[in-house]
Amino acid sequence: MEGRRLLATVLTVGAVMTTAFTVGDDADRTVDAAPVEESRLAQGPLGGISIIGDSVMLGSLVVDTDLPDRLVEQGWGPVRARAGEGYSTGYFDVPIQFKASFWIEQWRSAGWDPEAVIVNFGANDSGFCGADTICAEAAIRHLVDTIGPRRIFWPKITRFPFHRTTQDAWNDALDRVAATTPGFATWDWPTVMYEIGLYSPTDHIHQTAAGYRARSQRMAVEATLALSDARQVGGPVPLPAAGDPSELVPIEPVRVLDTRDADAGRVAAEALVTVPLAEHVPEGATAVGLYVTAVDPAGDGHLSVAPCPDNDGSTSMLNYTARANRGASTIVPLGDDDTVCVYSWAETDIVVDLQTVFVPTGASPDSLRFTPTAPQRLIDTRDTGRSRRIEVTVPGDARVAAVNVTVTGSTEPGHVTAHPCLDEPPLTAMLNHGAGETIASFAFVTASDDGTICFDTFTETDLVVDLSGVGSADGELRFVAAEPTRTIDTRDGTGGWGFRHGSGQTIPGVVAPPDAEAVTGTVTLVQPYAASFLQTFGCGPVPPTSAVNAAAGAVYANATTVGIEEGRLCIRAYAGGGTVFDTTGWWVP
Repeated sequence: MEGRRLLATVLTVGAVMTTAFTVGDDADRTVDAAPVEESRLAQGPLGGISIIGDSVMLGSLVVDTDLPDRLVEQGWGPVRARAGEGYSTGYFDVPIQFKASFWIEQWRSAGWDPEAVIVNFGANDSGFCGADTICAEAAIRHLVDTIGPRRIFWPKITRFPFHRTTQDAWNDALDRVAATTPGFATWDWPTVMYEIGLYSPTDHIHQTAAGYRARSQRMAVEATLALSDARQVGGPVPLPAAGDPSELVPIEPVRVLDTRDADAGRVAAEALVTVPLAEHVPEGATAVGLYVTAVDPAGDGHLSVAPCPDNDGSTSMLNYTARANRGASTIVPLGDDDTVCVYSWAETDIVVDLQTVFVPTGASPDSLRFTPTAPQRLIDTRDTGRSRRIEVTVPGDARVAAVNVTVTGSTEPGHVTAHPCLDEPPLTAMLNHGAGETIASFAFVTASDDGTICFDTFTETDLVVDLSGVGSADGELRFVAAEPTRTIDTRDGTGGWGFRHGSGQTIPGVVAPPDAEAVTGTVTLVQPYAASFLQTFGCGPVPPTSAVNAAAGAVYANATTVGIEEGRLCIRAYAGGGTVFDTTGWWVP
């Protein structure tokens, strides 16, 4: 609604003060600003949400495209919204129709009581409290208590600079409530408002029409990030077919394919390349651990690795963007004639490094069994200082370490190699990274005779190394290779949880049979709202480690091997987004 001027009523103790603010460009027009109540009835995957607020929120309801529409775009629905000038939390002695707590109770009595609520109050209530943070907190908690145990998103307020002390007291109270109330989130709207610069200069509270549009768009994203959680929408998927148990054979990493050097050249879009491994693995080998890199892909896409000839590209072990090198690890059963097939969505060169080999139980005198450990951090060079070679000692008599390595803080692209502390690093990689990226990769790394493993970096960067288990002669578990199968996907509810993994939320999923004590698979973080990471663990205490990292809006995948109980894996998200897990095998006694 262009060309509107609204009248905002700001309540103060013993008086009512009316302040004009402009919506649109016509500063000479004023219109009636009666309370507005709106609904969007369509069911969205994130479920219902309420909006309740004062004149600041009123602008977000009367200016197209309004906040309810923006929330529908994010996946919410139904949406019910009410706002009015002079509206208050309900804590103070104002007419009942101005009390938000009254409208919340009215909605509830009519059967409307969703799990998520957006609240916008404080410009009026802070006039009662002044610089008294205790008063402000009491007013906030009055409405929080009325709403009940729900997820609440409450932006901080702005006031004219002359009233900065009352603004700060109210916003400090919001921080105190957020720190002690589960499910309550606040948002630093003052910083955003001055960043976009589309506010009314007469009161520093209300917005221009363009400002309200920008605010509604930003608020819809921020509220979704804060409020949306995955919910249980079904049960687990059928587990994949699997072979017989195998044991791990330690090897030095070796490059087994580089299409940049091969006669066949680059892999075409939606095509398979066969990777022959017979000359690199013992006779009878059942599965291999690989690090696969897409080099200079022609477009965005993904790689899938599966036994030949059964790779249809339906699972993903790696996502890439055009012209950016990207690699990831996977464990995959061997197919016909000891081969695996790599599928690429876009044209690209492909590099494959062999990291690990599995053989039938008792087939090799050098074979090992795996023992999962509680995820633990072996080294973080942000604390210890950078080095181009990092050496760590593996626990006990382990001959192989299952490690997740994260790169952060590099100023240029590069790669990392992992090995049993050879004098010269091998011509292989276990992680590729771009400048400034925080990115992780998993590997089983063979230890040297003195029980150490080494990581060489080819640019100046920090490394974080997390351990999730070891392989030793007296280990506990054998590996069962399985057909790669998607067992969790919060985007469509696969595995029982949908439809967006919430910030700080832990979701469990059945990813292996009940007798499995560890699982191996690929975990993918899909388009988080903010820079994020996923943690994978056996549904006990949350570990101080990460499995995969991604920048806001990006899609990154990584392999993981981690201990579980009764076939259940837990995944925790730092920021909201999509989570995918593809099972490639599990570990049994």
